[in-house]
Amino acid sequence: MNKIKLFDKKKIRVLENSLLINGEILVIGDLHIGYEERIASSGLLRMQMKDIFDRLDKIFNKLKKEKIKLKKIIIAGDLKHEFGEISESEWRDTLKFLNYIGEKCNEIILTRGNHDTIVGPIVNKGKVKLVDYWLENIGDKSIGFLHGNKWFNELEASNVLIMGHSHPAIVLKDDYKKEKYKCFLNGKWDKKECYIIPSFSSISYGHDMRNFEDNGHKGFSVIPDKQIKKFNLMIYNEKEDKVYDFGKLDGLK
Repeated sequence: MNKIKLFDKKKIRVLENSLLINGEILVIGDLHIGYEERIASSGLLRMQMKDIFDRLDKIFNKLKKEKIKLKKIIIAGDLKHEFGEISESEWRDTLKFLNYIGEKCNEIILTRGNHDTIVGPIVNKGKVKLVDYWLENIGDKSIGFLHGNKWFNELEASNVLIMGHSHPAIVLKDDYKKEKYKCFLNGKWDKKECYIIPSFSSISYGHDMRNFEDNGHKGFSVIPDKQIKKFNLMIYNEKEDKVYDFGKLDGLK
């Protein structure tokens, strides 16, 4: 199995359900803070924020040991879950989250997701820059960051795209059991190298990308469905701190 790669394998690294770009930019997406409040009546334990902070602690502890200081944290959309008014728990948990990551970097960028319709009042209280998309130049490459549900013509100039929104996952099974894993997708589209990152939230585990059309997710990304089927699917093994490449999505059985 192959390690995940970018235009230069030294420029990217997988940490939990996030990407570290050039040792200075951490990219996470689809936290959907507040989602557990919506489904709490189903009996689900309130563990969303604990899991998010546990994962972030693992990431920042690794970076601290390696003496890596982040310049930016980019949130690739859907910071909160509710489309309408901001609930009490969203206020509390989102501000706690932003204050926490704000201590770990110099700048926070939030590319607005489809769930971030009313997020301004929260992000204005922290050092967060709310944008539709973000362009970052690293060496001779231009990386475009976006949520993934909406295209912006300014991104045409980019060489690399990194996005969320699709919540990619896959179900692996044998004769005895089956289990769903979050995954990363990587492939070419419009002469750009593209990466779709998984949801950072443990509650929103994702959609099996082999049958996303059957699950009602046709047209779920700015990248055409037929092109996504040509992307490679990769799963991060936490224990080994390694990414396994399972090959092209349309070649998986």
